[in-house]
This record gives sequence, structure tokens and C-alpha cells, in this order.
Amino acid sequence: MTHATLVQYLVATMVAWNPPAHHREGSAKALARYQDIASDIADVTLDGNEAPVFDGTDARVKTALLLTSIASMESGFRADVDAGQQRGGHGVAWCLMQVQVWGHTDEGWTGHDLVIDRNRCFSAGLHLVQASFQACKALPVTERLSAYTIGHCRPDPKAEWRTIRALRWIKKHPYVDGDAAEG
Repeated sequence: MTHATLVQYLVATMVAWNPPAHHREGSAKALARYQDIASDIADVTLDGNEAPVFDGTDARVKTALLLTSIASMESGFRADVDAGQQRGGHGVAWCLMQVQVWGHTDEGWTGHDLVIDRNRCFSAGLHLVQASFQACKALPVTERLSAYTIGHCRPDPKAEWRTIRALRWIKKHPYVDGDAAEG
């Protein structure tokens, strides 16, 4: 799996879910930022030290799509959220993943750390998703994100929609590996 191919795939997904024309910064700037965001998601999900939350040959792509879906629904990829100028959760939810930071993350990062280094944002978000999937492993896969969204392992429409959206996308728009296409 190539980083560049995954980035292209994620950018196409982001554009479909949150068209750049809807951003105040303008389409060209938003699209350039989308490229950077997709690259950061790819960096984190392709990191061999990080475990994907799904099984199978496309586990990392599905994991990248889930992070993309979460960021899309939590922040809309908005520039003011990306820059830390706008926060949710009464000021404790930071970055595109809206990671709640009460002092520091489990990794030792402040909210400000998450917005100055987007890889930290997606890494902290992935770790929370991994913990949620582990805590809720007895639930169907579409409900395992509920510890992330509501803090408990029980059916939650927000958790279900974020996961279903990612899984439907890959089913409707299969990922084609750049290495496989070249070979």
C-alpha cells in the first residue's frame, strides 16, 4: 500500500463528504489543507507501530477511513478547528478529531500540541478509537466506537453513523492499491 495512493483516496473521500467550496478560506486553500490532512491520517494509520482497528487485508484503509469519517463529522475539516481557534466540548475538545483534553492526553500532549502537530491529533484520536473498539469488542463492529462518542459501550447513533459511513464508502468505492495497479 502506498502512502500517495492512500492520500489520493482519502482526499477524494473528504471532498465528497465535505466539499472544499463550503469553507470560508476558499476552495483552493481548503483543498490544499485537505491534502495535508489526508497525508497526516495516512502517516498515522500506515505506521507499523500502530494497530488498525479492523481486520483483513484492507484493515489500515478502513482505519484511515474511520478517522476521516470521525474528523469529518466532528469538525467538518474546518480551518478554525484545525488551527485550534474553535474548540468544542466547552473548550476541552481539540483538533479535527475533537479529542477531549483535560490537561494532557494519555500520550502527554496538551490540546495545543494536537493543533500544532496534526499527526499528534490523529495519533491521539486513533488511540482513543483503539481503546473504544477494545472496550466494546462484545458489540457489533458498527457500535464499537461508542466509548469514543459517549464514553460507554452501548448503542449510539453517532458511533454507528461514523463507522457505517466509512464501511459503506469502501464498499461503494473500493480502494485500489497503487503498488497493485502498477504491477
